[in-house]
Amino acid sequence: MEEKKKKSSMFAKIESRDDALKVIKDASIGFFFIAVLQAGLGFFIAPSLMIDAVLYAILAGVLLKWKSRIAAVLLLLLAGGALVMTFLNTIGATAMGGSNIILGLVILWAAVRAVEATSRLHGEFAEESQ
Repeated sequence: MEEKKKKSSMFAKIESRDDALKVIKDASIGFFFIAVLQAGLGFFIAPSLMIDAVLYAILAGVLLKWKSRIAAVLLLLLAGGALVMTFLNTIGATAMGGSNIILGLVILWAAVRAVEATSRLHGEFAEESQ
């Protein structure tokens, strides 16, 4: 029997409580990485990025520890705002933020998946934890 190759949790369907927990863990780790990246850039280039770094780190920690839907939604809003600023910076409308649209889209996708995973974890998979 041929085994199905498992997709990355960020692209695979969330079909169980374990899948949702894996997506939440992976998204949290990704947001911690973004927080470190933002802090490094903030320290050396633009101190205003430190605010984003702190927000990403705190919300990623809350998401990881409590599987919070509120933290996931706030991360989605933060990622969406960062993507808008990146786009505006790329077209020259502002001088704030980066210019890497692809990174912004990846961060937004991770936030969307975190919202989906936490919603399903607290919704249809809530019974599985008891």
